[in-house]
Amino acid sequence: MKLVPDTSVVIDGRITTLIDTGEYNGAQIIIPEAVVAELEAQANQGREIGFSGLTELQELCKLAEKGIISIEFFGERPTLE
Repeated sequence: MKLVPDTSVVIDGRITTLIDTGEYNGAQIIIPEAVVAELEAQANQGREIGFSGLTELQELCKLAEKGIISIEFFGERPTLE
């Protein structure tokens, strides 16, 4: 199963919750670079949602290291140009 979460799904922690229940074990999680950039921008502005989202990404990376899921960062980071 492949999942491509948007920013709101990453922020609220739904993915790790469902992985913890076993529902998404073995899933391939594809994180768009635009989501990472948005979370970093929110965190740089001191907003809790940015920090929550980045923490969720760290948790997903830990799950990938354990072999429970696979994770891939995809796409180009948005620029101001």
